[in-house]
Amino acid sequence: MTVKAVRATISIAGIDVEVFQLPSGEYVMSQKQVADAVNVEPSNILRFLDRERAKVLPCNDSKNCTLAVEGSKKPINVVPTENVTNFWLEQAMKGNTNAQALVAACMQEALQRRCDNAFNVTKTEQQYEQQTAIAMSQWQEARVRLREVHNVFTLACAKYSFSAASTHDKLTKAICGKTARELREMDLISGQWDIGLNHLDDLQDIKRVARMKYHFSRYRKGGVDERVSKALKDVLKEKDTL
Repeated sequence: MTVKAVRATISIAGIDVEVFQLPSGEYVMSQKQVADAVNVEPSNILRFLDRERAKVLPCNDSKNCTLAVEGSKKPINVVPTENVTNFWLEQAMKGNTNAQALVAACMQEALQRRCDNAFNVTKTEQQYEQQTAIAMSQWQEARVRLREVHNVFTLACAKYSFSAASTHDKLTKAICGKTARELREMDLISGQWDIGLNHLDDLQDIKRVARMKYHFSRYRKGGVDERVSKALKDVLKEKDTL
């Protein structure tokens, strides 16, 4: 059965996406746009819906629904908004950096809205959206920086015959209080190891670990523990600028 829906456009962290309202009042989004937002194929959503206890849509009593939208001749495959958030979160946990940035920015906006409400601070939707877009951009920039520094760090470890894995653990523990393995076991985010520290989803932790690796790699003397200790001191001196 095909259901007629009403269309609107919203911005999420600088990404324009369409949202549709069903006659029941429920909201759904285009499967393709949801996938495009985190740079994956729409087939990933279908597999997700098959695996998870996805919400059944009233339009055809299934997890998938084809909408006839006002002002459009082409039917659209949609997914409920509650499944959208779960899908983006799963993608983030799998190491999808686009999803990680989007989820982190949205979480920050949700918290900011509640804090503003508690203190009776009034902001426009445009102001919230601008803040969210900036937060997503900063997260992505920090991740790129960490990737670049991680590559230099790996080369430095090879040059001085240090174990990159164990050194990586010591650097992470110095900043986060836990080794990389311990953080991964906590399931913060288990992702690709080729860019390093995908299990970190906190912007400031990402920046600090990047700075630790930068300082560690530029030293010309000392063993691993000595360099880690020295790098930590240098990062703590810079903490106000991070």
